[in-house]
Amino acid sequence: MLQKIIVSNCASAKFLELLENENIKYIKSLNNEKFNRNYNDHVDLSILKIDDDIYIEKSVYNYYREYLSEFNLKKIDVSYFKNGETVLNIAKNSKYFFHNEKFTTKEIFENLKLKRKYIKINQGYSNCSMICFENHIITSDEGVYKTLKAQNINVELVTTEGIVLNGYKKGFIGGTCGFIFDDILLFYGDVTKYRDYDIIKRIADEENVKILYPKDETFVDLGGIISLWR
Repeated sequence: MLQKIIVSNCASAKFLELLENENIKYIKSLNNEKFNRNYNDHVDLSILKIDDDIYIEKSVYNYYREYLSEFNLKKIDVSYFKNGETVLNIAKNSKYFFHNEKFTTKEIFENLKLKRKYIKINQGYSNCSMICFENHIITSDEGVYKTLKAQNINVELVTTEGIVLNGYKKGFIGGTCGFIFDDILLFYGDVTKYRDYDIIKRIADEENVKILYPKDETFVDLGGIISLWR
């Protein structure tokens, strides 16, 4: 396996060792000083990949440009938004994207609409709150769950308990992981320790997705992992 991904600079040594053992090349995130210091290392607040385009928040653009010169890069300034942290934090798969158009730019919204159906939700931190398989969605947000259920989308609700997020009592399920290929879901921590692991495992098996994780590591929310392939 040869892959390149972007991960939090707070990821554990055991997690990084797993990546090296699996021959997964990685880029560590740069803290974005515009965002909350408890989670400004989370890459899914500063970067959004839409097919061949990669949107990068202005404050960290020069850092990532050094690593991503082969891609079509777009610089985004989120300062004009009431909550700039939500602009790039969009959940998606090949069929749908989940967000609220008022939380992002018109360009990003229209780009996503080219190949995906828009599902409006109220949660601004969409990617943090969801794991988007191709045919199933897992969310830790009750509002998202109710919205998707009403639209007949296959969705499962899981607990926030046991998800560690710096500075908070609980984290979000989408921030614990990321797809690095269509058939590999990578977690920062040991997902088998999570109370609703059985739900994740069942859906992963149904979707023929392999779960990859460092054993005996804290189940932690460090922001969604971004794959440069997927």
